[in-house]
Amino acid sequence: MFAKRALFIAGLLFVSAQQAFGADTRFIDNMPELVKDADRPGAMIWTKPGLDRSAYTRVMMAPVQIFISPDSPYQGIDPNEMKVLADSFHEALVRTLEPEIPVLSQGGPGVIYLRSAITNVKLSEPKRGLLSYTPVGFVVHAVASATGARVSMNEAALEVEMLDAVSGERLGVLIDKAPKSPEGDALSWDTIKSNFTFYAERFKARMLAGK
Repeated sequence: MFAKRALFIAGLLFVSAQQAFGADTRFIDNMPELVKDADRPGAMIWTKPGLDRSAYTRVMMAPVQIFISPDSPYQGIDPNEMKVLADSFHEALVRTLEPEIPVLSQGGPGVIYLRSAITNVKLSEPKRGLLSYTPVGFVVHAVASATGARVSMNEAALEVEMLDAVSGERLGVLIDKAPKSPEGDALSWDTIKSNFTFYAERFKARMLAGK
């Protein structure tokens, strides 16, 4: 009786986790059944059963997308700010993967297509347009700092989908709703970028191990 009850409770917790991690996504369609990522607290993953990583040696990446939460007090963000932030994440991924894992601009056999997004971001209204006042040489740092001051990342998530670049078949899914730091500090753009780098390094290691 106790064992059945324990299994029932475990099932409820799993369904709850599935709903919390996948139900609200606007980025990944037809979310598969996720499981906890053993390497990362707060993350859930899915990998295609029987995936042969040795069949893939190169990567193609879509631009990183940023989704503002429908519950955000402010919905607007300067497209230029959005592009600078997205480009900075993209560049961090490329630096991590190359030269061992070539990053291509088009698909083909043996290529994994990576889609990624930062979702459920909340904004407060800015006091001024940032790029109008910022020298070009400091734009990335300034955008991340000034935008970060009015961005709440506490409920944000990093979402990644891996696809076969030729067939479009889904190979893997990751959703990371990382908790706050042990000190209780709120998440930031730098935290999200470090998460990107962590997963890129793990992805790179697994691809190299599969060769």
